[in-house]
Amino acid sequence: MNSSEPELILIGYTLKPYGLFGELKVRPASFDFDRHAELKRVFFRKRNGQEILELEVAGSRADQENWFFKFKDLKTPEAVAHLSGGQLLIALEDRLELPDNMVYVSEVIGMAVLDEKGDTVGKVVEVQESGASELLVVATSKKEIHIPWNDHFVKSIERDAKVVRIDLSLLRDIL
Repeated sequence: MNSSEPELILIGYTLKPYGLFGELKVRPASFDFDRHAELKRVFFRKRNGQEILELEVAGSRADQENWFFKFKDLKTPEAVAHLSGGQLLIALEDRLELPDNMVYVSEVIGMAVLDEKGDTVGKVVEVQESGASELLVVATSKKEIHIPWNDHFVKSIERDAKVVRIDLSLLRDIL
Protein backbone atom coordinates (compact mmCIF):
# COMPACT_ATOMS: atom_id res chain seq x y z
CA MET A 1 0.00 0.00 0.00
CA ASN A 2 1.47 3.36 -0.89
CA SER A 3 1.24 6.51 1.21
CA SER A 4 -1.73 7.89 -0.76
CA GLU A 5 -3.89 4.86 0.12
CA PRO A 6 -5.78 4.96 3.42
CA GLU A 7 -5.00 2.58 6.27
CA LEU A 8 -7.68 -0.11 6.09
CA ILE A 9 -9.63 -2.13 8.65
CA LEU A 10 -11.21 -5.54 7.96
CA ILE A 11 -15.01 -5.63 8.35
CA GLY A 12 -15.96 -8.77 6.41
CA TYR A 13 -15.08 -11.67 4.15
CA THR A 14 -16.57 -11.65 0.66
CA LEU A 15 -18.27 -14.92 -0.22
CA LYS A 16 -20.04 -15.02 -3.60
CA PRO A 17 -22.56 -13.23 -5.82
CA TYR A 18 -26.13 -13.53 -4.61
CA GLY A 19 -29.30 -13.26 -6.68
CA LEU A 20 -29.77 -11.85 -10.16
CA PHE A 21 -29.01 -8.18 -9.54
CA GLY A 22 -25.35 -8.15 -8.57
CA GLU A 23 -25.47 -8.41 -4.80
CA LEU A 24 -22.35 -9.68 -3.03
CA LYS A 25 -22.73 -11.92 0.02
CA VAL A 26 -20.36 -11.00 2.87
CA ARG A 27 -19.64 -12.74 6.18
CA PRO A 28 -19.27 -9.92 8.72
CA ALA A 29 -16.12 -9.54 10.80
CA SER A 30 -17.46 -6.59 12.77
CA PHE A 31 -18.70 -6.41 16.34
CA ASP A 32 -21.60 -4.24 15.11
CA PHE A 33 -23.79 -6.40 12.88
CA ASP A 34 -25.76 -3.36 11.65
CA ARG A 35 -22.54 -1.63 10.52
CA HIS A 36 -23.23 -2.34 6.85
CA ALA A 37 -26.16 0.11 6.74
CA GLU A 38 -23.96 3.18 7.30
CA LEU A 39 -21.25 2.39 4.76
CA LYS A 40 -20.98 4.51 1.61
CA ARG A 41 -17.47 3.44 0.54
CA VAL A 42 -15.62 0.17 1.08
CA PHE A 43 -12.45 -1.43 -0.23
CA PHE A 44 -11.87 -4.93 -1.56
CA ARG A 45 -8.68 -6.98 -1.42
CA LYS A 46 -8.19 -10.56 -2.57
CA ARG A 47 -6.81 -12.77 0.17
CA ASN A 48 -3.05 -12.44 0.29
CA GLY A 49 -3.31 -9.82 -2.44
CA GLN A 50 -1.82 -6.35 -2.62
CA GLU A 51 -4.22 -4.69 -5.04
CA ILE A 52 -6.97 -2.64 -3.40
CA LEU A 53 -10.21 -1.82 -5.21
CA GLU A 54 -12.41 1.03 -3.94
CA LEU A 55 -16.16 0.42 -4.25
CA GLU A 56 -19.10 2.80 -3.85
CA VAL A 57 -21.92 1.18 -1.91
CA ALA A 58 -25.30 1.56 -3.64
CA GLY A 59 -27.17 -0.31 -0.92
CA SER A 60 -26.98 -3.11 1.61
CA ARG A 61 -29.15 -5.43 3.63
CA ALA A 62 -28.68 -8.35 6.01
CA ASP A 63 -30.22 -11.65 6.99
CA GLN A 64 -29.52 -13.38 10.32
CA GLU A 65 -25.88 -14.18 9.44
CA ASN A 66 -24.64 -12.29 6.39
CA TRP A 67 -24.58 -8.91 4.69
CA PHE A 68 -25.55 -8.37 1.05
CA PHE A 69 -24.00 -5.40 -0.75
CA LYS A 70 -24.94 -3.68 -4.01
CA PHE A 71 -22.21 -1.56 -5.59
CA LYS A 72 -22.56 1.32 -8.00
CA ASP A 73 -22.20 0.19 -11.65
CA LEU A 74 -22.09 -3.53 -10.75
CA LYS A 75 -25.55 -4.81 -11.64
CA THR A 76 -25.16 -8.52 -12.43
CA PRO A 77 -23.77 -11.59 -10.66
CA GLU A 78 -21.01 -11.73 -13.29
CA ALA A 79 -20.01 -8.12 -12.50
CA VAL A 80 -19.34 -8.94 -8.83
CA ALA A 81 -18.00 -12.49 -9.27
CA HIS A 82 -14.37 -11.27 -9.19
CA LEU A 83 -15.01 -9.97 -5.65
CA SER A 84 -15.54 -13.48 -4.25
CA GLY A 85 -13.03 -14.91 -1.78
CA GLY A 86 -11.54 -11.70 -0.46
CA GLN A 87 -11.74 -9.14 2.27
CA LEU A 88 -14.07 -6.19 2.64
CA LEU A 89 -12.32 -3.26 4.30
CA ILE A 90 -13.05 0.29 5.41
CA ALA A 91 -10.80 3.30 5.88
CA LEU A 92 -9.35 3.75 9.37
CA GLU A 93 -11.24 7.01 9.83
CA ASP A 94 -14.56 5.19 9.21
CA ARG A 95 -14.10 2.61 11.97
CA LEU A 96 -16.19 2.55 15.13
CA GLU A 97 -14.74 2.80 18.62
CA LEU A 98 -14.38 -0.65 20.11
CA PRO A 99 -15.60 -1.67 23.55
CA ASP A 100 -12.73 -2.13 26.04
CA ASN A 101 -12.65 -5.94 25.77
CA MET A 102 -12.33 -6.03 21.96
CA VAL A 103 -9.56 -5.53 19.41
CA TYR A 104 -9.51 -4.94 15.67
CA VAL A 105 -8.01 -7.79 13.63
CA SER A 106 -5.52 -5.35 12.09
CA GLU A 107 -4.22 -4.45 15.57
CA VAL A 108 -3.26 -8.06 16.31
CA ILE A 109 -0.80 -8.23 13.38
CA GLY A 110 2.71 -7.71 14.76
CA MET A 111 1.80 -8.46 18.38
CA ALA A 112 4.12 -10.65 20.42
CA VAL A 113 2.69 -14.04 21.40
CA LEU A 114 3.38 -15.46 24.86
CA ASP A 115 2.41 -18.94 26.04
CA GLU A 116 0.81 -19.98 29.33
CA LYS A 117 4.27 -20.06 30.96
CA GLY A 118 5.08 -16.51 29.85
CA ASP A 119 7.62 -17.67 27.26
CA THR A 120 7.78 -15.94 23.88
CA VAL A 121 6.29 -18.09 21.12
CA GLY A 122 6.68 -15.63 18.26
CA LYS A 123 4.83 -12.85 16.51
CA VAL A 124 1.42 -12.69 14.81
CA VAL A 125 2.08 -12.24 11.08
CA GLU A 126 -1.44 -12.78 9.74
CA VAL A 127 -5.01 -13.55 10.68
CA GLN A 128 -6.57 -16.12 8.36
CA GLU A 129 -10.21 -16.93 7.99
CA SER A 130 -11.19 -20.55 8.39
CA GLY A 131 -14.75 -21.75 8.17
CA ALA A 132 -15.45 -21.76 11.90
CA SER A 133 -13.25 -18.94 13.17
CA GLU A 134 -10.12 -16.96 12.48
CA LEU A 135 -6.65 -18.42 12.90
CA LEU A 136 -3.68 -16.48 14.24
CA VAL A 137 -0.67 -17.22 12.05
CA VAL A 138 2.31 -17.00 14.38
CA ALA A 139 5.89 -16.91 13.13
CA THR A 140 8.08 -18.84 15.57
CA SER A 141 11.85 -19.30 15.38
CA LYS A 142 11.31 -22.62 13.55
CA LYS A 143 8.10 -22.32 11.51
CA GLU A 144 4.69 -20.71 11.24
CA ILE A 145 1.96 -22.16 13.42
CA HIS A 146 -1.80 -21.61 13.22
CA ILE A 147 -3.60 -20.97 16.49
CA PRO A 148 -7.42 -20.92 16.57
CA TRP A 149 -8.63 -17.51 17.74
CA ASN A 150 -11.04 -18.75 20.40
CA ASP A 151 -11.28 -18.86 24.18
CA HIS A 152 -9.60 -22.30 24.40
CA PHE A 153 -6.31 -20.99 23.02
CA VAL A 154 -6.32 -17.18 23.13
CA LYS A 155 -6.56 -16.20 26.78
CA SER A 156 -6.08 -12.44 26.46
CA ILE A 157 -5.04 -9.69 24.11
CA GLU A 158 -3.34 -6.70 25.68
CA ARG A 159 -3.78 -3.80 23.26
CA ASP A 160 -1.45 -1.36 25.04
CA ALA A 161 1.32 -3.91 25.62
CA LYS A 162 0.82 -5.40 22.11
CA VAL A 163 0.80 -8.93 23.50
CA VAL A 164 -1.38 -11.98 22.80
CA ARG A 165 -1.39 -14.51 25.63
CA ILE A 166 -2.20 -18.06 24.53
CA ASP A 167 -2.47 -21.49 26.11
CA LEU A 168 -0.59 -24.09 24.06
CA SER A 169 -0.80 -26.90 26.59
CA LEU A 170 -3.25 -28.82 24.37
CA LEU A 171 -0.94 -28.51 21.36
CA ARG A 172 2.49 -29.16 22.91
CA ASP A 173 2.81 -32.64 21.43
CA ILE A 174 2.36 -31.51 17.83
CA LEU A 175 4.49 -28.36 18.04
